[in-house]
Amino acid sequence: MVLGTENSKLVTSLYKEATSLYEDQLKAGFESLRFGDFLEEEFRDDYLKQNFQKSRLVMGMSLIGVVIVTLMNNSNAAPSPVMGRFGLSLMMPMLLASLFASYMGNRFIYQSTVALSALVIGVAGSIVDVQASLVGQGYYFAGQIGWLFIIWSMLGLLFTSATGLCAVVSLIYMGCASYVGLPVEQLFFEGFMLLNVNLLGGYSCYKIEYSARRTFLESRILAQLAERDGLTGLYNRRAFDEYIERIWRQSQRENCALTVMLIDIDHFKSYNDFYGHQAGDDALTQVANVIASGMQRPLDIAARYGGEEFALVLYGPATEYVKKLPERLRCQVLELGTVHEAATHTKFLSISIGVAVISPDTNCSLGGVIRMADEALYQAKEDGRNRVVIRQSGTTDVATGRFRAREAS
Repeated sequence: MVLGTENSKLVTSLYKEATSLYEDQLKAGFESLRFGDFLEEEFRDDYLKQNFQKSRLVMGMSLIGVVIVTLMNNSNAAPSPVMGRFGLSLMMPMLLASLFASYMGNRFIYQSTVALSALVIGVAGSIVDVQASLVGQGYYFAGQIGWLFIIWSMLGLLFTSATGLCAVVSLIYMGCASYVGLPVEQLFFEGFMLLNVNLLGGYSCYKIEYSARRTFLESRILAQLAERDGLTGLYNRRAFDEYIERIWRQSQRENCALTVMLIDIDHFKSYNDFYGHQAGDDALTQVANVIASGMQRPLDIAARYGGEEFALVLYGPATEYVKKLPERLRCQVLELGTVHEAATHTKFLSISIGVAVISPDTNCSLGGVIRMADEALYQAKEDGRNRVVIRQSGTTDVATGRFRAREAS
């Protein structure tokens, strides 16, 4: 029997060594402002939600600004009367579309409309600024500088998107200024100002996103610690339910198979009654340690599903390792040699495992996958415990571990 102090070390080990995408990414660094694909998608969704309020405010203020500029450009003294019609026909609809897209919940549509709106306003501003300079109103150039700062820091764009937008807007402005023949001294000064504002804005945008990514990882790591089961060190049921929903959607997007195992300790109530609750806690920790060893890939997860029931989810193709893992876990628990005199099928602590292997092209729902694994586990117990039953989409049931039942008979 494993002593309590040894169990404590096992739990500590599980906390420290359990696979964590967030911990791995934090250690690997992200100077390029890019996570692994799974984390990148999650971060971008989170980053967008955090910036919704700020970007909506900017879009609303920009809409008011466009209305004011449009009215000014409709006057005879305006440097570019045509901009009045341009603002009404293009800029205002784009800004309204961006505001509407922010409530749709589709990240791609929202970011696309925001980026396009920023580009349209930047190009329109370039035309107005250059024409104003031709009539001696060079102060319009300040509006171009201000809009670049807004793109860099206020629209909630990622660094790469903001870099592309600001580069295009700046180049268009300089191209227009050169085309109309502004003085060389003015071109040099304004080019120098654009370079500096882009360098400062780019540095600020990079640091903002880098800080946001670090905060995202650290908050997820802290959340994971709160999602751990205090006894076994595995994820708790609430964390498992949230995670498997995300990983299910991921498997559908990437057309990747999913393997779900439900694992139950055989006759655990009898073990608890016979040896006491401390011994029961030790047994749970031992089994949890074995199950945790089955997580070999970044998106795998092990959780304490119930009192003496565990869940193990493997993300990826059903390789030879995945096919052999349930039987290996069953054997490893037996090899612990934990005596269980109250058991009827064997005198050692054992587990029963129900496995559901789902191909991404099936019509099965997530609830159906869990039920499939639960039915396989029920069958394993009905057939005598200490065995593995596998159910795979499109195939018949497969059971292993029966050789022990035959040997005992």
